[in-house]
Parts: sequence; C-alpha cells; structure tokens
Amino acid sequence: MQKISRYAYLFAACLFLIGVAVQVFLAGMVVVALQMGWNNHISLGHFLAVPLLLMLASQYPARLPGRLKRLTWLLFVIYALQADVIIFLRFQAPVVSALHPVLALVDFALGLALARAAWPLATQVQTPARVLPELETSTNP
Repeated sequence: MQKISRYAYLFAACLFLIGVAVQVFLAGMVVVALQMGWNNHISLGHFLAVPLLLMLASQYPARLPGRLKRLTWLLFVIYALQADVIIFLRFQAPVVSALHPVLALVDFALGLALARAAWPLATQVQTPARVLPELETSTNP
C-alpha cells in the first residue's frame, strides 16, 4: 500500500505541475494572444484541486516525511487562497488580487519541490530486511 500511495502522490504532483504550466499558457492565450476567453483557465483552475486532494489523501498511507506532509498542506492552502479567495477580490482589493499570478509561481515552485522530493521515495528499490543468523547460546555440545 505504501509503494502504491507514493506513486499516486508522485503522479498527482506531476499532474498538478503540468496543470499549472497549462494554466499559464491559457492565461497567455487570453491576455497576450487574445485568442480565447477565461472559461478554460477557470475550469482547469478548479480541476487542479483534484490532484491536490489526491496528494493530501495519499501522503498518509505513503508514510511521507513530516516535512513533505506540511509542504503539501501549505500548497493546498496557497492554491485555495489563490483560486477561491484572492481572485474574487479584484474589485474590492485590486492590489491583493494582483497576487493571483504571483501565487501561481509559488504553486509551481512548491509543486516542483514536492515532486522532486517524492521521486526518490517512490522509485527507491526496497531491500528486504537483512536476516542475521541467530547466535546459538545453548549449552548443548
């Protein structure tokens, strides 16, 4: 179960990274290329909760180190603030809402750090416990 959970975590972290990169591309298609509206960006942004939730759910059976668990929760909080709080402040607090693309950089950097840390944990070869012969202490000749 631990090995499968570690692969699930790694897969979700990579999926999240790809999603963030596509998000930047979609924003560029709207702002720079003027080729589409915001609907695709918004929809993908909400979908990115799925890999994050998978990361949160799999980190415990994967028995990840405490630091990775805390960073995963931090990533989730930053994502939730970015996607569900800060973006909706664009009329009330435009300067605060301008943090939305900055937090995308934080999402990517933190997601990359988590994926890089999860890679060796998921792909390490587990060696069986070394079996040492018991030392006989009997008094039989």
